[in-house]
Formats: sequence, C-alpha cells, structure tokens
Amino acid sequence: MPGLTSGLYIGLSGLQSAQAALEVVGHNIANVNTDSYTRQQATLSANTPQTSGTLTFGTGVNLADIAGVRDKYLDLQIVKTTSRESGASTRYSGLEAVSTLLEEDGTTGLSTLLQDCFEAFQDLSASPESASARTGVVGQAQSLVSGLQERYQALEDQISAADQNAGNIVQEINTLAQQIAELNRSIPAEGASSDEQDQRQALVNELAGLVDVQVYEDSAGDLQVSLASGSAVLVGGTTAHTLAMAEDGKVTVSTSGGTAIDVTAGITQGSLGANLDLRDNLLLGYQKQLDQLAAGIIDGVNALHREGYALDGTTTGLDFFTGSSVRDMAVNPDLVEDPSLVAAAGTANASGDNTIAKAIAGLQEATDTVDTDGDGVGDTGPFSSVLSSLVSEIGLAVQGQETAAATQENLLAALQTQRDSVSGVDLDEEAVKLITCQRAYQASANFISVLDDLMEQLLTQLGS
Repeated sequence: MPGLTSGLYIGLSGLQSAQAALEVVGHNIANVNTDSYTRQQATLSANTPQTSGTLTFGTGVNLADIAGVRDKYLDLQIVKTTSRESGASTRYSGLEAVSTLLEEDGTTGLSTLLQDCFEAFQDLSASPESASARTGVVGQAQSLVSGLQERYQALEDQISAADQNAGNIVQEINTLAQQIAELNRSIPAEGASSDEQDQRQALVNELAGLVDVQVYEDSAGDLQVSLASGSAVLVGGTTAHTLAMAEDGKVTVSTSGGTAIDVTAGITQGSLGANLDLRDNLLLGYQKQLDQLAAGIIDGVNALHREGYALDGTTTGLDFFTGSSVRDMAVNPDLVEDPSLVAAAGTANASGDNTIAKAIAGLQEATDTVDTDGDGVGDTGPFSSVLSSLVSEIGLAVQGQETAAATQENLLAALQTQRDSVSGVDLDEEAVKLITCQRAYQASANFISVLDDLMEQLLTQLGS
C-alpha cells in the first residue's frame, strides 16, 4: 500500500515535470524573434498507477513529449509558394534588364536607327547623283547594324549570365540536399528534436527558393524530397542525389546505379527554373526575333539593290548587306570602301534615275517583309511594326512577371502569417503558461513539504 515515501516520489515527479515544462516555456520566450522557430509544447502524462488489493493509486506525472506545434499542410504550401515567388522574381529581374536594352531614347534606339537608315535611302532618291547621299546611306546602315548587334550581344551576355547562375544554383542545391539528408540521419522518428526539425524545414524552404520540389515525411520521420515534376529524387532518406550541369547545358541527376537522368524540362520554378527558362526560351526567343528582323532587312534591301546600278551607271548585281542574321550582318565592304557603288538607279546609264533608292526607302512601310514561321516567305511587317511588337512583347512579359512575383510574395506573406499564428511564439500565451508552471512547481513543493512535516512528526512520535 502506498505510503509517505511513495508520496514523496509523486511530489518529486511533479517538481521535475513542472521544471521541464517551465524550461520549454523559457525556450519559447528566448526564441520569440528567431526566424522559422516553431513553438514547442510540453505534454505531461500520468505515470503508470500502482495497484494494492482492489485499489489503484496514482504514482505521479512525467514529461511524455516535447513537440513543435506544426501545421504540415501550411509547411507544404509555403514550400510551393516559395518556389513560385522565387521563379517569378528571378524572371522579372532578368527580363527587366532586357527591357532596358530596347528602350527608345530618340537618338540611339533601334526604332530611330531603323528609321534613319531608310530615310537615308529616301534622301538618296531625292538626289540620286549625290556622292554625299551615298556616304550617308552607308553610314546610317552601319549604325543600324551596330545597334542590332549591340542588342543581340547584350542578349547573348544575359544568356551566358543565366547559364552561369544556373550552374552555381545547382551546386547550392547539392549542398542543401546533403544537409537535409544528414539531418534525416540525425533525427529519429520518435523523440525527435523540434529544433532540428525546424532547421531541416528551413533548409527545405531555402531549397524551394532554388528549385520547385515536393516534400513528404515518411514513417521513419525522414523528409523525402523530389523535383515537383516527379522526374527525380533529390533526397531519399539519408541519401542525397547529386545534380550536375552537363556540357550541353542540360541539368542531370545521378541515380544509385550511376545513370545520369536529364531533368531539365521538369524544372520550371525557383531561381534555377527561371534561369533555365531565361537561357533556353525567353532570351533565346528575343534573339530569334532580332535575327528574323535582320534577315528581312538583308533580304529585302539586297533583292532590290542587286537589280540597281551604281553612280557610274554600269556597275550592278551587288548586295548591299552581307550575312544572313544579326550575328554576321554587315554592310558590303565594297560599298564601305567606295560608296559610289551604292545603287540608286533602276536603269543603266540613266542620269537622275532614283527607282531603286526610292524602292528601298519604301521597304520601311512594306508589309510581308519578315519571315517569322521559317517557310522562306515574308509574313509580317513593316520592319518598324516587327520591332515595336518585340519591344511590346518584352514589356508585357516584364509586367506579367512583376505581377506574378508580387502576387506570390503577398501569398507567401499571408501563409507565413498564418503559420506564425499556429506555430509562432505568443508572449502573452507563454506568460500564462509561465505562471501555470510556476504554480504547479510551488504546489508540488508544498506537497513535499507537507509530507516532510508528517514524516518528521511520525519519527518524533516513534522516538518518544
């Protein structure tokens, strides 16, 4: 039958449990400003009772668990939204830089250079015998070529930067995946440290900012992390699978058998997905449109120019431009060396004939001068409209990504606020718990004090 001694143990269990719960409250208060900290909660449980005859006596209390107060659904939503917000922000930054390249300032913008080039042919048509007008045509054409090539090279630089960024991000992903795998190894399914779980979740959130992932916790308490597309596993239990950037720019992941799987198409969000999209689609697409514009100008001007006659009235058959795209476009070196070879007349030895110069000038307003579908036939134009369409397309893309980034940022903030309401530390709530634990500790101490008085009284009586 329980006695005074067993009562002391009951009181001791109360003291120990109250002290442990008090330490949990103190830990919460100390981490009130710690990012990603999850409020911890002490769970107390009655000890196994003691039976004496037909009676059952309690044996006190114990600290059954210290667990973080988590909403796993919210954690998953934060992971997904983090990937989308990071992807949109990275695309916005990349596209905004491109938009700046194509801004019109009225002097050196592509629209101005394009207009000046064809106005130079218009001036030549007004003075077909003028040597200076021919020099002006060559000079303006060279300025247009330089303007196109500068923008094309700037896009090329942006593509190279996106590729380099992607390579660096791949290394960051590998580091994070390894750290998550190591935490999986150190966190047991039972009795897991809430602080370590917080650390692991913070790493997952950081990983989500780099690449879109899906996450779930298995029965062993390990976080399994794979690409959101399901094309590859990044963290399988205590094993991290390595991403690599192949020489052709593809992102691959190694399997346990050593095979490299191409997962590039399955990466669409996070900063890695955005950089791959900029590199392989968006910026490359803008370069292609500049090439189409340049090819239209080259083909249109050359087709007319080679039918015309130079200032000497006899030289004909010369192309005005060389090359077939922005990268290799140039004014014919023979014309640069001798501008008198620029063709203005449509008939041999016809003084004052301006047929070709006038026709070339008219290309500025001609439709169906640019081939956009690759069938060899012009299907859109004029040139100015094609250029305006490109500038507008980039502007809309910038606006769209800016809106998407703001939307995802607001959603992420709302989710974080909701998470904080569930998992964050509320000082008022902790203050109430603090008083509760203090009172529980004092009550247990008083209980022990009463038992001590009884034992002292009993010993005194036995000794008299």
